[in-house]
Amino acid sequence: MNDHKSLSRRTLARMLACDILYQMDLTGESMEKVADDFESMLREGIDETPAPPENIPDISLEQVRLFLGGEARIEELVSFGSQSLAYPENLPAFSRELVSAYHENREEIDVLIGAYADRWSLQRMPMVDRNLLRLSFVELLYREDIPTNVTINEYLELAKIFSTEESGKFINGVLGKLVKEKHL
Repeated sequence: MNDHKSLSRRTLARMLACDILYQMDLTGESMEKVADDFESMLREGIDETPAPPENIPDISLEQVRLFLGGEARIEELVSFGSQSLAYPENLPAFSRELVSAYHENREEIDVLIGAYADRWSLQRMPMVDRNLLRLSFVELLYREDIPTNVTINEYLELAKIFSTEESGKFINGVLGKLVKEKHL
């Protein structure tokens, strides 16, 4: 996996906002509950080296290669998400602003994403990609204080870190269509 530079405060706030939307998608819980849970987690601290769940058999790298094929990039699998991050002690206001803006405009944003995501419904998209798009649409449509190129670059970088290279291309294509049509 690529070595990643440390994330800026704003980038980390965007990542946490995406985490909140992801958790809402996954659990169906309310925005307020999920944001409050994240706030508590940040205050209590995040264990960057959590213990593995109990009762899971130890699998050798050779067995993983057997299942995934000889060309499997095992190092990427075991290092995914291992970037050391300096989490804030509280949920950044910017994270809450992004999530709230999405929540207030979710119907319009989801319809627009569906329209610009050629032949991809929101339900078919990976959750990370869907939520990165939702937040980027919030910034592009409702945050005139953030330059368009900054928003696009930020979400493409987050896609590279937390999703796949193909996801970055997909997100770039969707955002490009929005920017072109809306003259952003």
